[in-house]
Amino acid sequence: MVKSLPATPGTNFPQLPLTVSHAGCEPASSLLSRLAARNGAISMQRFCGDIAFPIDPLFRGEKVAIEQLAQLAGCDVGALERVSIRHLGKGHVRLREEFASLQSFQRRRIRVCPECIRSEMPSAAESWRVSRRLQWKFSSIRSCPEHGCMLMSLPAEKFHKDARDFAAQLRKHHGWILDQPVLQATPSPFEAYLTNRILSGRGDRWIDRLELNVASRACEVLGLRIAKGPDAALAGHSERDWMTYGALGYDILKDGPVALTDCLAAMAHEDGADGRFFGRLFGPWMAWLKSRSLGDEFEPLRDVVRRHVFDNFSVRKGVLVLGVPSEGMASSNPQKSVSLKGFAKRNAEDLICRGLATRDASGDIVPMSFVTQGMLDAYEREKKFFQAGQSSHEKAKASAYGVDNARASGQSRLSIGDAAGQLRVTAKTVGYLIQHGMLCGVDASEQYRQGATVVTIDSLARFQESFISLGEFAELVQRPQGALSMKFRNANVALLAMPHDLSRIYWREDVDAYLTTEK
Repeated sequence: MVKSLPATPGTNFPQLPLTVSHAGCEPASSLLSRLAARNGAISMQRFCGDIAFPIDPLFRGEKVAIEQLAQLAGCDVGALERVSIRHLGKGHVRLREEFASLQSFQRRRIRVCPECIRSEMPSAAESWRVSRRLQWKFSSIRSCPEHGCMLMSLPAEKFHKDARDFAAQLRKHHGWILDQPVLQATPSPFEAYLTNRILSGRGDRWIDRLELNVASRACEVLGLRIAKGPDAALAGHSERDWMTYGALGYDILKDGPVALTDCLAAMAHEDGADGRFFGRLFGPWMAWLKSRSLGDEFEPLRDVVRRHVFDNFSVRKGVLVLGVPSEGMASSNPQKSVSLKGFAKRNAEDLICRGLATRDASGDIVPMSFVTQGMLDAYEREKKFFQAGQSSHEKAKASAYGVDNARASGQSRLSIGDAAGQLRVTAKTVGYLIQHGMLCGVDASEQYRQGATVVTIDSLARFQESFISLGEFAELVQRPQGALSMKFRNANVALLAMPHDLSRIYWREDVDAYLTTEK
């Protein structure tokens, strides 16, 4: 415990018998912690209490507290201010002219380079010898370029006030640090860029004009999309993986918005990529940019992506793209259209009736823009299943399809609205199913208004034996339809071939097979 020290003339602080020199990359909190350790205090909290130093204002980065610490330690106040972080409230901080979010920092866990500790701290009693590097506090910096190894996180503390006492943490965990294996890491241009920017300031390039937290996280998420494709998740990756992703993304973003636009365009030409829908194509990159937690500082990045989407994708008027409504202009979508061949070509006229194809200006029949080869395959499967080569049992199951109204006149019926409710689809979808013979629709009897069409209960039951709608399945498993739709799409579960503005309906046997695979 530090007590009864003589006061320094002209200040309110006692004269410390032992001091430490301020390292150029050391923030104020580390300097104060090392002063406490150098003078034998058991903790920084106790040290500050003994000398009446305002510890909380220092950790908030207040100017007066930093000036007092510089006076106490006998160091240059300008140098200390340059590497000290000021908390702005609402989850944001400022480092000189840099603006960043608290998510950019390791706030509750201290990270260190084990080789730096070995070389600078001979024993636990000399924890005051090691200064905390400012760059170690940033989440996107995961290695030490001097020793070519990964940083390690010290064991978590129960109380946050203990975790921020750097020298005390080194003293407590000195033996543990020495026992840990050193994991080698190749120096990354991405981390070198961040370190230089943190210590020396930003430059004049486009990436430098992005705020620090925007630039760092953008490189990582863009690299994730490049490395893992459109179906990658934003979570579940190791520290070494994020190092790789950051380097990949930085290699693109360092060259500015044109390089980013070219990278986004190249994604549409990847093998197996669905280039019609930008949300699916860009995957985690678009999901991250849409996050509500991202503030206005991300707008320059969003603007580049938004302009690329408006120029290269067909987006209906009024649809929001990263917060801005589309004007609905036709775009030069680079996705190649599907050509009709084989079974689909022989049934081209029926595809027109089904709303899946149209005639172009020259009179040729071409698929609609939303039609994929998978949808044409589903159409062929459906037609062959119900119209050719079936067993007697299958024909009995399918007898409802194409039954004439006269034979069905004695059957029980449901209104289109009731049938839609039972199938968990829209009334428009039921009308489409009736029109194309998938449900048996008859003229209304005395129970319904004149001219109305109703659905026979038998045909509805037979339809449900072979098919299940997304709405039905979502109700069965108590999951949101959007999430299930994405899971089915990623698993290539075939949809019934219908226009895109109708409800999604799947083959039951395919859904059962998917559930078996999931288990």
